[in-house]
Amino acid sequence: MAFYIEIEKSTENDVVATYRYWSVENDCGEFEINKQSGEVKLLIQANGDRQGHLFNRAALKVMRGWKQGKLPDKTVWAS
Repeated sequence: MAFYIEIEKSTENDVVATYRYWSVENDCGEFEINKQSGEVKLLIQANGDRQGHLFNRAALKVMRGWKQGKLPDKTVWAS
């Protein structure tokens, strides 16, 4: 199964950064990442993503940036 997920930072403060994520056939979902711990929390699940495939990939992509010390403003998951 192929995935193309767009991921965009929507807000950021000293504690968390909030991201929106979507694919062509789904509405937007939203999650946040704690900037200190790297903990990710799903805020809004994208329609059609009941199994969490989109969320898991979007969160992983952002966590990879966090581990390198940078949170991307915009990125994609393509596989």
